[in-house]
Amino acid sequence: MQLDSNRIVIRERDYPDVLDLALRVIRVHGWPLAAAFVAGVAPAMCLNAWLLADYTEPDFTLGFPSNYLWYMLLLVVWQMPLATAPVTLYLGEALFTDRPHPRQIARLLAGSLPQMFFYQVLLRGLLILPLVTWLLLFASAPYLNEVILLERNPMRQRRSGRMTTWRRRKALHGNFTGELFGRWIWSLCIGGLMFVSFWLSIWILGGLLSNEWGWDGSVYTIGFPLALWLTIGFFTVVRFLAYLDLRIRAEGWEIELLVRAEQTRLTRQLT
Repeated sequence: MQLDSNRIVIRERDYPDVLDLALRVIRVHGWPLAAAFVAGVAPAMCLNAWLLADYTEPDFTLGFPSNYLWYMLLLVVWQMPLATAPVTLYLGEALFTDRPHPRQIARLLAGSLPQMFFYQVLLRGLLILPLVTWLLLFASAPYLNEVILLERNPMRQRRSGRMTTWRRRKALHGNFTGELFGRWIWSLCIGGLMFVSFWLSIWILGGLLSNEWGWDGSVYTIGFPLALWLTIGFFTVVRFLAYLDLRIRAEGWEIELLVRAEQTRLTRQLT
């Protein structure tokens, strides 16, 4: 691992540049990213299909399964931090190494699971229904996944004096809350358009393959969650790159990497 030889240039970027860079990263790392994405998302999709099997019938007055779509949306929002964790870990490793090993990613994920379950499953699950509280807590701190998975701070204060995950979350996001909330709104708008594009593309593809152009059950039970997860997959890459950008602007991270790389070289020379 060479801290001053990065596969992504470490520099400040505005939000459109981050979106453009996300497309380039997906193009370069397409297959490994797809494998990491499927490893995290496929179990969630199977679980959701099983949990909502009784809600697939169309609503009598609306003509489509409204309860199914609403519950599916809540489940996906709740599950997305844990489901996209392999993608985040792969990107964190790929930033400094050519070929991240799946065993290394699995080991890092296993070490982060206790905090992921506490913050992103239990706490997120308790707050997801009161949406105002959820928006204030999580939309203003969008990089909690990166803090847990990549920085790996302790959950409780120990004698080592390291900052806890929750304090690190506050320190990283504290001075940029307004800007981050604005970027989150932009992400919702762009993500909404992307979701509609994915959903319509899946419907068109299904119509071309089956020659059936009606909005039947599969458009809702397969197309809807698949379009949601594809949109979330893209914005997982965007979120990782935006996290790097925040660390650069808030902490001068690119200088820290150069100093640490030089320290490592000097240590090797002296030993």
